[in-house]
Amino acid sequence: MATQIHSNKTIKKLPVFDDQKDLLQFLERSLTDNLKQFIRVSISSLVKAEMEQIRNEMQDQPHFNGYYDRNLISPFGKIESVSIPRFRGGFQDNQPTVLNSFEDEKDRTWKLLSDMHLLGISQRKVKYLATKHLGLNVSNKAVKEALHELVMDESAQINNQLLTDDYEYLFMDGIWEKVKGGGWDNTKAVVLCVVGLKADGSRSLIGFTLARAEDENSWRDLLADIKRRGLSGNSLSLITMDDSAGAKAAIDHIYPQVPIQNCLIHKLRSVMCKTSYSHRAAVTEDLKAITNANSPDEATVAAKAIVKKWYIQEEKAMNSLKHNFEYCLTYFQFPRKDWHKIRTTNIIEREFREVRRRTKVNDHSFNDFESARRYHEGIFQYLNTNYPAK
Repeated sequence: MATQIHSNKTIKKLPVFDDQKDLLQFLERSLTDNLKQFIRVSISSLVKAEMEQIRNEMQDQPHFNGYYDRNLISPFGKIESVSIPRFRGGFQDNQPTVLNSFEDEKDRTWKLLSDMHLLGISQRKVKYLATKHLGLNVSNKAVKEALHELVMDESAQINNQLLTDDYEYLFMDGIWEKVKGGGWDNTKAVVLCVVGLKADGSRSLIGFTLARAEDENSWRDLLADIKRRGLSGNSLSLITMDDSAGAKAAIDHIYPQVPIQNCLIHKLRSVMCKTSYSHRAAVTEDLKAITNANSPDEATVAAKAIVKKWYIQEEKAMNSLKHNFEYCLTYFQFPRKDWHKIRTTNIIEREFREVRRRTKVNDHSFNDFESARRYHEGIFQYLNTNYPAK
């Protein structure tokens, strides 16, 4: 702080602020420093008072033996050098309960860092925020370990939860990730997921597994586990999925009585991918007749007209449109108000967008199946808890 010499006396000058922002920042720092000092003194006094009570209740009446410093993570940042009195010989089995505040804040801090990582904030940014706002020097390894502990300590992990049998619709799809350990030419794995939707509109991801392919055995094992945990399928009206032969065979085995809806958006995307660029806009316009249809007959008539019009020029695209097209029309059997949400897997695609945004910080790459499983379980548990959207 600047000073001024006048008449052999040192006079302190008041700080000068360029604008209101500087003034507010100064006041905020002053208030925070004062609060930290208050917490520092209060904690020390509370520990001393509790130790006096403990000492009076002990037979040997231990003597105090000075102080030692501990750091506390508080809502106002890191509070350094909190003076904690101690007994000669240590606390033994009589540690003051006030010291639990250090452990509580530690747990909350690691939970905060883990949640930041699950939200898709990179490890570099997590380290920066932890240093700036908490005064902590956190390594990449520490962030990963915190996330690991958070996932493993979840009271009810997704694939261990018992399920109720009141789900009306299921949605099945997979998302591909890079996972090592599959041989030099096989470094990918697919996260197969099942989202359940109840009659009240609530949804949640109820099961997932990692596999090397979207094959029948992988899907069957996942669906069998979901059924074993309580979803017998008595209220199940429809299962919407991508046009996967393995998934369809698994459904026919586990829930043979439930109708199947192939995702209409996946179907149209497949057609467009096989359409030449010069015709893509025109074919896209024609395909709207299918999505705007009011009945399965109307949709079928529209599809046949499109195939007749474009088959010579776009044979591959039209064959794709014809393949299993009847499974794209199952949704017409249900109330019109539900058409928009059951004819596609968009409800699970929204989950996948969040997953991709979060796994991007790892370059969508994992060292092994177990690390990928833990990471995705943490993300899915977070989404189920914080995004129970209707």
